[in-house]
Amino acid sequence: MAKLFDPISFGGVTLKNRLAVAPMGTIHAADGGVSEEQRAYLVERAKGGFGLIYPSAHTITDEYEHPHSSGNFLCNESHAQRLKLLADEVHQYGAKLAIQLSPGYGRVNVGTPETTTHVSASEVPAFWHPDHKCKALSVEEIHTLVEKAGKAAKMAKDAGVDILEVHAYGGYMLDQFISSCWNHREDEYGGSLENRLRFIREFYEAIRAAVGPEYPVSVKFTPQHSFHGGRTLDNEGVEIVKILDTWGFSFIHLDHGCYEVWNKAIPSAYDEPGSQLFIARRMRQEGITTPFLVQGKLNYAPQAEAALMDGTADMIAMGHQSLADPYWPSKVQQGRLDDVVYCTACNECLNSAVRIPGSCAINPLSCKETKYRLEPTKNPRRLLVVGGGPGGMYTAALAAELGHDVTLWEKDGKLGGLINAAGAPDFKVDMRRYKEHLIAQLYKHGVKVEFMKTADEASIDAFKPDAVILATGAESVRPPINGIDGENVVTAYDLLANGVPVGERVVVLGGGHVGCEVAIDLEERGKKVTVVEMGGPLVEEADMSANMKLGLKERLNRAHIQIHTYAKMVDIAPREVVVETERGFIPLICDNVVLASGFRASGALAKALEDKPYPVFPIGDCVKPGKVYDAVHGGFHALRKLG
Repeated sequence: MAKLFDPISFGGVTLKNRLAVAPMGTIHAADGGVSEEQRAYLVERAKGGFGLIYPSAHTITDEYEHPHSSGNFLCNESHAQRLKLLADEVHQYGAKLAIQLSPGYGRVNVGTPETTTHVSASEVPAFWHPDHKCKALSVEEIHTLVEKAGKAAKMAKDAGVDILEVHAYGGYMLDQFISSCWNHREDEYGGSLENRLRFIREFYEAIRAAVGPEYPVSVKFTPQHSFHGGRTLDNEGVEIVKILDTWGFSFIHLDHGCYEVWNKAIPSAYDEPGSQLFIARRMRQEGITTPFLVQGKLNYAPQAEAALMDGTADMIAMGHQSLADPYWPSKVQQGRLDDVVYCTACNECLNSAVRIPGSCAINPLSCKETKYRLEPTKNPRRLLVVGGGPGGMYTAALAAELGHDVTLWEKDGKLGGLINAAGAPDFKVDMRRYKEHLIAQLYKHGVKVEFMKTADEASIDAFKPDAVILATGAESVRPPINGIDGENVVTAYDLLANGVPVGERVVVLGGGHVGCEVAIDLEERGKKVTVVEMGGPLVEEADMSANMKLGLKERLNRAHIQIHTYAKMVDIAPREVVVETERGFIPLICDNVVLASGFRASGALAKALEDKPYPVFPIGDCVKPGKVYDAVHGGFHALRKLG
């Protein structure tokens, strides 16, 4: 992985490696300044070996937007002073600090019309409030924003920021001016491409004038939006990058997508690794010579290294991977690949962002660096973990690492639990890597693993534990349907995790996110698949982030799957099922039925252990069917309580 750890220089700034923490909006202070929690979160990534650290974008004025609905702000000395604290601490670990300067979010500001003055290039609908029209910025207001860009740049440089980046991508304010789909102006800032680029040009020139000719300034830009009416590579995308290539930027931070197709900008589990590399490859083919910072599920070190080696990229940015494991660089550089906590691309960090800012499904310490810290135990316990799913494996390995004597019982002959099914489809490689990491950590930290071990009250008492973690999972729900116990009926788990064979025609009962994954997997194997769902449109009600839903819908739309919604399966025969719909009863010929109709927890063992002299901590699906997030966080907090 030599190239990943080669230094690279821009002007007078040298980065120790080619790895950057991508900018992500999280845990800023109430006024938009860098909070103590945000500083600790970013510094942890500097400690972990990343060469370049980005906080969230810094808006240069609070006239139109407010911190409760945006990222960071840089428009007064208090903001600058806290930015300096961040820069100084990041520098202590050999990393450099870059910040993006933005005139604002414009039409994609999440603020409500009652609390926010949505402004944009033109009177276009606000993205989150489509019945509300944005106010078009006046020429005078544009000039004021340009002036404030220069002031913010000067404050940033004086605060010790190493690189400034023009925030001109993804459908945010500057991109709204650049893009004809949002810019309908008829003055000098609209119409021709030259006019639509005027605001970003003036914005950049104000920054350059404030920091001098040698100071590194980059730009983040989206050559392809990938939604109907948006920019494409062949429709102005390549042309604009060729123009930016002549302006003297230190590097171009390439991006893909926008809020309309959020999974392009922030890839989901359903998007391919290296999903944005095609843009950089095209730009190289077009002769662009400015260095590129690229991103998009490049957390598998060999793929990231290859992108650098073949010249597609000059630097790699990691967003969600840096949440999952802030020490990715140091682990990879030391060859400790089994220790890397691979991001599963579940995007729970987005799904839970409103209630738990920055939270990561598989790293409970993410953005909680000042709140939680587990230390090696001073009171080692004999700890029994029941269940070898993700929650059980994570908790057992962590407990052993902290110094406890840990035994894990697994009732089957393999570890993984429901994650064996979740990671089975070809497109769920991220989840498989996480499972392999968990298994490696169990054995690395000396957990005693016993297979084919059924836990009950008597066997647990005989073990004489000091504490018990119950991670026994959940069981598939079997609806009361005639024929549900037939030999042609298999569960989604058995199909995916155990490789139970099915015939050519398959009906999947349940159109939730598990049912949709099963259906896509079967269709990609060449099966003829039908999904039967009692509710409405598939995926809509799933507890998933918006970009996960977009990614899953995109795969569903590409597949040739027959879908029956508002439909109830009433009978299962050896060669067909009968479905009741609004149009009456419909027979569907099939070889097999796959049950993806949900799970239920079994609390019997937890109840039997209620009055024991040792503490018992039920976690994950045995409490309530949920996600990897619930299992991992449940285990983490159980160990915190254990002490």
